[in-house]
Amino acid sequence: MTKPGVPFVILALAGTLAPDTVRASSVKIHEVLGGPAGYIALRNTGAVTLDIGGWSVQACTGGAVPVELATMPAGSEIPAGDHFLITGQGFGGTVQQMVVEAIVGDGEMLLDRRRARVDSVGWAPSSPCRENQAAVACPGFAQARDAVSRDTDDNKADFGCVRPLP
Repeated sequence: MTKPGVPFVILALAGTLAPDTVRASSVKIHEVLGGPAGYIALRNTGAVTLDIGGWSVQACTGGAVPVELATMPAGSEIPAGDHFLITGQGFGGTVQQMVVEAIVGDGEMLLDRRRARVDSVGWAPSSPCRENQAAVACPGFAQARDAVSRDTDDNKADFGCVRPLP
């Protein structure tokens, strides 16, 4: 005997993603440099402009749970093939689409407006932000994907050390 309403609850839960679920998206964390002069470059690898208003970036700061670093304001978009730049207050570049105090942590995680994980990078083996193997740490350099933002869900394979943006 089934209770009334049980199928409804099951259907309702079936459409809800767990917070650590990875949702397919053409937006990738393309490049990261930590610190007050650091930045996070998000890249739209798709063929259409994407609305990222309400999406967030969380920082893995050594604890078991990431902390909120930035939430993209309504109307934030990334054109096809282009970038969205989140910078620390000390960033010296001319393009700054969103400014936070500093880029902190041992990894970063991008969440969509439903709070599902879209992409992440971690460079500490214990970081909850890492995908499979941690990326190699790059003291004094930024960590970046290749020119097409290849994503194999293995940070060690996907990220390398590069000179930071000017």
